[in-house]
Parts: sequence; C-alpha cells; structure tokens
Amino acid sequence: MYDAIVAGLGPAGSAAAYFLAKAGLKVLGVDKETFPRYKSCGGCISTKIDGLFDFDISPAIEETVYGASFTYKSERPLDIISERPIGYNVMRNTFDHLLLASAREAGAEVVEGARVVSVEDSGASVKVGLHGARSCEARVLVGADGASGLIGRELFGLRPREAAVSITAEVPHKRELRDYSGRLFIDFGCVPHGYAWVFPKREFLSVGIAASASKAGRIREHFNAFASSHAVLKGLKTGPTTGWTVPVYYDGAPSPVKGRVVLVGDTGHLVEPFLGEGIYYAAFTAKAASSVILDYIGGKAGLEAYPERLEAEVLPGFRSALKLSDLVYNYPRLWYGIIERDPQIMLRYYDVIRGVEECSAFYSWALDKVKSKPWKVLRSWIETRFARPERAG
Repeated sequence: MYDAIVAGLGPAGSAAAYFLAKAGLKVLGVDKETFPRYKSCGGCISTKIDGLFDFDISPAIEETVYGASFTYKSERPLDIISERPIGYNVMRNTFDHLLLASAREAGAEVVEGARVVSVEDSGASVKVGLHGARSCEARVLVGADGASGLIGRELFGLRPREAAVSITAEVPHKRELRDYSGRLFIDFGCVPHGYAWVFPKREFLSVGIAASASKAGRIREHFNAFASSHAVLKGLKTGPTTGWTVPVYYDGAPSPVKGRVVLVGDTGHLVEPFLGEGIYYAAFTAKAASSVILDYIGGKAGLEAYPERLEAEVLPGFRSALKLSDLVYNYPRLWYGIIERDPQIMLRYYDVIRGVEECSAFYSWALDKVKSKPWKVLRSWIETRFARPERAG
C-alpha cells in the first residue's frame, strides 16, 4: 500500500512525486514512456517558476526571455522587449528528466514504460491497473497522465474537444549565424482563434501553431503558411512535425477531485487559456495538491481543500484569460493595431506573465483601452460580450 500513486511523470506528475516523497510519503510514480523522451511543446516557462522548487532548474534552461518580436500574418514586425526576464525556454526532454530525477532522489519509486489501464476507487483506497496485469494500490491517486490519458477523460468526464490543437517542429539552427537571444517570435492572425510562435533554444528553433480545436480549420495548412512566410524561418527546413492537444481551462470543467483521485496540470485542463502556458501551472497545481494530500493523510483536512485553493489562487485568472482570448483571437487585426499604437499594453501584460499583476486587473485595463477607441460598432459589441460580470467556477 502506497500513500500516493502518481500516474504520469511530466512536469505535473514529477513535481507531485517530488513534493510528496520529500515530505516522507511512500510514493509510486508511473509513466507509459521511458525517460528522457521528446515531448512536443513550445517549452516556454514564465518566471513565476522561480522559487517554486527548492532545487536548481537552471541546467535545463536554454534561453532567458525578455520579450517578443510580434507580427501580424508574418508582417508588420513589432519588437516589445522589457528590461526584466519574463520566461525561460527549455527542451522538454531535458526539463522533464531533471524533475523526474529530483523525484527519484527525494525517494519516489518510479516505474517507466507502464501505461495505466484501469482505476478503481473503493472508498478506502485506489487500485490502479497497469498494462501487463500488474496492479498497485494507494490511499490517494494523483492523475497527471495528460490530456489524452485515461484518468481525466474516463474517470472525470473532461471533454477533449474543450482544448486547443497544435502542430510543432524542432528546426535546427546555428546560433552563431542567427542569434535570437532574449526574445520570442509570436504571430497573430495566422490561424483562426490562435497564434503561431518561434521559440529559440540552443540548437533548435521550436516552431509551432495552436488554435481552438473547434475553430482551427485546416491547422496544418496554417502551419505550413506560417513556416514558409515568417522572416525568421526563411531558408530553414521545418522538417518533421508533431501534432498535440493543449488542454486549456474551460468554463464548466468538473472539480479536480473525485473520491480519492486528484487531477493536476494538463490532466485537469489546468492550462492558461490565452497563451496556453501549461508548464508553470503543472508544477504549481502539483505543489498545491501535494500540500493538501499531506494534510489529508495526516487527518488535518479533506481533499476538497485542493479545488478551494485553485478557486482562490488560479481560476479567477484563468477566467479573465478566457475573456482576453475571446477578445484578441476574434479580432486579431484590430488587437494588433492597438498594440502597434500602444506597446505599453504588452509590456504591462508581461507583468501578468511574471505574476506581478493579476490577469483580471490587466483585462479590465486593456478593455478600457479598447473601448476608448472610436469604433462604435466594436464598442457596442464589446460592451455586450465582454463587460459581463465574472462567472462562477
């Protein structure tokens, strides 16, 4: 009998295994893959990650980001660079392996190459079946097996269509020939209800595009058009591409706790819905869940304290990010024209990324900026669609 089983060992699962094992619990972590493994992802983490762990993650950081070069449909370049860092670029194979190694060092038992095929919550414990007829049992199960995993989809009924779809490629580049230090490249307008990016790493440019699953249309065609038109990618071959799902937060998602099972990170659709930041929230929700699980096993609190904490610290920002996403991606040309005239808007949004300002405060301020413009039809539309009160979770 384990205190906790962690299903899935990406950033959320490995972080949960680390925090729980370090606190002295008997922890088993399982994953269908063998590490290190490649993971399709933009690989940008906000500086909010600083201080979340008590070990050094800098060996996995390939680039420190101070801002972005924006474009609209690969044209009208606009550099908005700040004096302070806003994020870090990582390759997921390196970053995830570092977190998993830290969980092992903290005392977590790890089984790789083992897919979860069944979950049975008896009320007294949770039994987890693994491929190959092996089973294990714990007082609590942490679901971190991703958007396409069994736990969130089958046990909680999370809706896979409530997500973004993405295509990415790792494009080799010689940094000495094209030095893009300190910046990202972000394009609006290249895909319906989404954006495209180029994130520089040491040896690769991570190139991607993401959009609402219900509105993206022929996303591969949009990716090809972006890759062939953006100035940074001229003369480079994009090579193989990988498709993946970004399980962004959505209104009406079920509670991340059911019986003795707790969802963290992507598995619980706990991804910021404007730019799709998931790595930081994977680690943060894992740490929050671990704290609650420790209290639960110690008889100090129930697992319902976890969704209460998310409601207090995470979900209000996600709801504001949803409304910001609705505004920006429905009217990308208009939005781009506004930030061209007033780059301070994006500089202030960088403080949201850093965790210095709440997204709700930024959204209200940015909305007032838009409403002050002399577009009567737009103002009327905004006032009816976006000026509504915050919705409950």
